[in-house]
Amino acid sequence: MNFSELDISDRTVDRLAKHGITEPTEVQQKAIPKVFEGKDMLVESETGSGKTLAFSLPIMEQVHGSESQALVLSPTRELAKQITQEIDSAAGKPVETVTIYGGVSYDPQVEGAKTANIIVGTPGRVLDLLSSGQLKVDNLDFFVLDEADRMLDMGFQDELEDIISYLPDERQNLLFGATIPRSLKKMCDRYDIDPETIRIKKSQHTRNLDEKYVNAKSNNKLSMLYTFLEDRDRDLSVVFCKTKATTRWLADKLRKNGIDAQELNGDMSQKQREKTLEEFANAEIRVIVATDVAARGIDVDRVTHVFNYDVPDTADTYTHRIGRAGRQGREGEAITLLEPKDHDKFRRIKKRKSIPRIEEKPNLKDANV
Repeated sequence: MNFSELDISDRTVDRLAKHGITEPTEVQQKAIPKVFEGKDMLVESETGSGKTLAFSLPIMEQVHGSESQALVLSPTRELAKQITQEIDSAAGKPVETVTIYGGVSYDPQVEGAKTANIIVGTPGRVLDLLSSGQLKVDNLDFFVLDEADRMLDMGFQDELEDIISYLPDERQNLLFGATIPRSLKKMCDRYDIDPETIRIKKSQHTRNLDEKYVNAKSNNKLSMLYTFLEDRDRDLSVVFCKTKATTRWLADKLRKNGIDAQELNGDMSQKQREKTLEEFANAEIRVIVATDVAARGIDVDRVTHVFNYDVPDTADTYTHRIGRAGRQGREGEAITLLEPKDHDKFRRIKKRKSIPRIEEKPNLKDANV
């Protein structure tokens, strides 16, 4: 199948081809026709499977004039900016977009929203502008929640419900995420959203992702991570930690051992985070050490390895973490370092999923601990 068969215009097809995108992914094949049909949708598809174009292509084909007809919400500033960039690069006709997020001046965003066809933003700043009357959504046709599951995980439910109260009743609701938690279904019920559900099997996008775990003791976890980073034939790697303090400590230790690592956490300024992500995308930094919230801005296809230095609390968080690697059919590896106290938690995460243990004893290299 090609994009023309999905009723995407020739001009947009040509733009996509210039960026090397010629065949729609599975989620795009299944979702795009439903968006054109005007159906509310709840879509579960893994990170890196092409969700952004699945909702944005049919929207950009239908918007027109100088009114705001689509509102796309994303959990982080970085992801909101990436969505806007993807729309701008794919649009085959003039489509005005604006990105709305906190930490910067209101004025350019307010002015941009006056003529933007598509508004992409984070919940906090969008709600600020709606409640102050500086953002008008009276003629909105499309309401999109991208990474909807993560927004609820991050505590945005109240903001999302307040935003919905400002939207016109007649609108198309498109909810996309790597998982469909019960809380998301409950929110749909509360607002009389009766979506058609599309679930893309995880195996379609993780079959090239090799998941493993290794037993580790607290006193040799650093050496074990350092050994894996040194020995693996890897491109870019993301190391997940539970706290901001751990990201700083671990990134510093890795740098002292010759690994070009950089922390990414919520204590960094927006400018620092953007600079770090840009350097990572350009492979100037090879390893990012991140918290779960900060890592939502990592949307880089060249990530080959994910390391869980700290075990995540839930299966959904585990899914989001490992989804950073092995994207779009590329090969990847996800390794979880398990201390003895972590086994019960990891067993709950695995459930019926079989994740093999690394049997061989890594020949640990000395790390400057």
